[in-house]
Amino acid sequence: MVENDNRSSANRSMRRRRYLGIQAVVAAGLATGGGLVAGSDTANADRKAGNEDRVDDGGPTDSFTTTVTMDADERGERAVPETLFGRFAEHYGAHEIYPGIYAEHVTNTSFVAWGQVQPDHVSHVYGFDEVGRYDGLPFPWEPVGDAAFERPSEGGVRGLGTWESDGGWPTVDQEPRNEHQRVALDDAAGGVKQRLALPDWRTLTYEFAFSARTEGIDALTVRLTAPDGDVLASTTVETLTSEWTRYDELELALTDRSGSQLAGGALDDIASPYGEYVLEIVAEGTGHVDLDWISLLPADAVNGKFNPTTIDLMDDRNVSLLKWPGGNVTSTYKWENGIGPVEERPIRPNVVWNGLDPNLMGTAEYVEFCELTGVEPTITVGVTVEDTDREFQPPEAITPADAANWVEYCNGSTDTEYGALRAEHGYEEPFDVEVWEIGNEVWGGWQAGGTHDPAQFAERATEFVAAMTGVDESITVIVDGMDPMYGDENLPDPERWNETVFDVVGADLDGIDMHRYNWGIREEDPGSVEEWKADHDADGIDYNEVLIMFPTQFGGLMAETADMAASHGLEDPEFVIGEWGLYPTVADGDPWPGMPTMAGAAYVAGMFNAFIRQSDHVRRASHTHLPVRMFPPEHVDHPADPNPLLPVGYTLALYASVFDDDRTWEVIDASVDGETRDIPETGVRIRAMDDVPYVDAVSMATPDEAALCTFLTNRNLRTDAAVTIEVPDSFAPGEATVTVQRPTGDPHDPQDELGDVPDSWYDWEADVYEVTTEAMPVRGNGTLDLQLPPSAVARIEIESGAARGPPECEEGVPGRKPPSRGGDNPGSGPKNRARSEEATARDE
Repeated sequence: MVENDNRSSANRSMRRRRYLGIQAVVAAGLATGGGLVAGSDTANADRKAGNEDRVDDGGPTDSFTTTVTMDADERGERAVPETLFGRFAEHYGAHEIYPGIYAEHVTNTSFVAWGQVQPDHVSHVYGFDEVGRYDGLPFPWEPVGDAAFERPSEGGVRGLGTWESDGGWPTVDQEPRNEHQRVALDDAAGGVKQRLALPDWRTLTYEFAFSARTEGIDALTVRLTAPDGDVLASTTVETLTSEWTRYDELELALTDRSGSQLAGGALDDIASPYGEYVLEIVAEGTGHVDLDWISLLPADAVNGKFNPTTIDLMDDRNVSLLKWPGGNVTSTYKWENGIGPVEERPIRPNVVWNGLDPNLMGTAEYVEFCELTGVEPTITVGVTVEDTDREFQPPEAITPADAANWVEYCNGSTDTEYGALRAEHGYEEPFDVEVWEIGNEVWGGWQAGGTHDPAQFAERATEFVAAMTGVDESITVIVDGMDPMYGDENLPDPERWNETVFDVVGADLDGIDMHRYNWGIREEDPGSVEEWKADHDADGIDYNEVLIMFPTQFGGLMAETADMAASHGLEDPEFVIGEWGLYPTVADGDPWPGMPTMAGAAYVAGMFNAFIRQSDHVRRASHTHLPVRMFPPEHVDHPADPNPLLPVGYTLALYASVFDDDRTWEVIDASVDGETRDIPETGVRIRAMDDVPYVDAVSMATPDEAALCTFLTNRNLRTDAAVTIEVPDSFAPGEATVTVQRPTGDPHDPQDELGDVPDSWYDWEADVYEVTTEAMPVRGNGTLDLQLPPSAVARIEIESGAARGPPECEEGVPGRKPPSRGGDNPGSGPKNRARSEEATARDE
């Protein structure tokens, strides 16, 4: 870990410094835009007191000046990869996979025991308090009418596989068993029901399927009702038999929307477009009905199974990579459970995040989804480290042989054992998955089968690399590393961890994966936010600015890690930022700068800028969860809002859409002169850093200098930035297309409302930010001027041809592009995606 050089003391107040570039105004006290020069003592005092004057239109009356100077002669060594704009999806519960990706809307499809290992976190849109618990019925099913319920342990159609553990496993409140649901009636009517959230804004038609057998009961009725009981769709099956029979493609067409819109979050204040419904399965008479393998899919599901909203959103944002299946889940995920016919796949408790995994979304489905969305597949393999003293162990160890078999299943020819198995499952051609990660946060005590010992992990990782590349030497293998500032007391030393991996795995290493979550000062950290503010003569906005400006430090951490790799003879390792996000802890009453705010968008822009600046080594990144999490669970605070209107969603599109064609981009030098602030040590994951510019900028150019693209964000959460851009001589004079995403009010205002439900998702309008695009002249001296409000994000493009404008749209909706589709082979990856130079060299 790099020392902090004693740059801050606990009792020193935070300082804002004013540095003047060659184009900056130097006259002290000069009025700018009707206000005071930012950085003057008066302006700073007013901002600290919250007394800044504003004109009638809500704009600030003062601003600070910054100059951004580009030098096209100073370039990165490698092209900027579009895979910096990926997403991370995990079998997390909270409906991220079901129906977030795989459009199954029924939870606990086979009536098995609900796995609940974390009592305060229920991975379902409705919690225990709302649903209740009932004898003979597993969560989240509820009783209807006058019926008795049993769950025979054997004889069902789908159920739990074996589940054993060698101790240390969290206690599940019900022993997992292979069961199905029996509904017993005695001259009565009754059955089961489940509360659902359905995309009725998108479609009113759903396809229902179930397996059943009966004794004494001739018919069964399935219906969708509103929460108040009004029946909106119904179908009756009158061909029940005493043998298990599968009934599928039963249409449930809603006559109207339910009129009840789902709202979630701990305070029920997060809007959702989904309608609330109840699925009821009922019968009448004397006898019993056995039920199993229930399914409810929207009629518009792509390929009969995938969520079209997620496909549209990923294409809309130009997402380029999808990391799967996790996340913490990987340490217990057995890939063989997710292949072959669905009816033969075991249902497993999600013992990491609670609930159940029906294994509908397995390897073939994942690579098919990647093909549909045109993204690069990235699979993370769990690692069980042998002979570790960690008590938390997976039910079944994950070995190098397991990983090698998975690679062979995906990439092997039909002459191999697992390639032949893939063909038997209906996939003759290999999936050609190139990127594989080994281990997920193995260093964390929460990770099953992991270790705190870097040497122990590095030796095990070497075994995995050898086994996997022995099957397919062309793959890119990324080994689990650590963010250099993850210096938590209960974690191993990050510097020692990474150095050991570089030393032991050595030349067999393609790269390392690092995760960066920015929490601020957490409850478990030394001190508190209030103490931090008192120590640094700061307020809540000062604290938020430090969090928002951290990405500049992150770029430096990546440069230091690259230097460490080089000292071990590794000149071109790939860094993958496999999970990242801002989940800030703030003091009571202070503004919150999370993902639903423009302050959060400025953080995301800063991270993208850091990735681009360090793209010689940072080659892939996947932002946690967005946009695939679907529902806001009613019992969860954060992160709960899946709203695609979140500012960070558009920020992603603003960056990633530049890469939607075949042009090559190279990072060029962009120096910033302007107002700065010091970052003091904040929690355990942010070290002290002096003179960090408020305006963060990164610039790219094509190799022939036919096009220039610059991204900027103003991380001052109080004051406008008046920015002068100095472009390379080859672009002056000319015309720039400038797209600005700016807050409509306070940078901390959250986007948590959707308004009235329209016919299409894309008819909603954001209310905490607006986007403008305009042509601006580049003067003969190579400059243009831009005003950036607090937290605003901007993209400036100058091209020899026509201007690009904002992300492509349909019917005037920013960011909406026609979907792109890949070829016929699921998993072959997106077309024209640049492979790593190392992997290309191996293929050649």
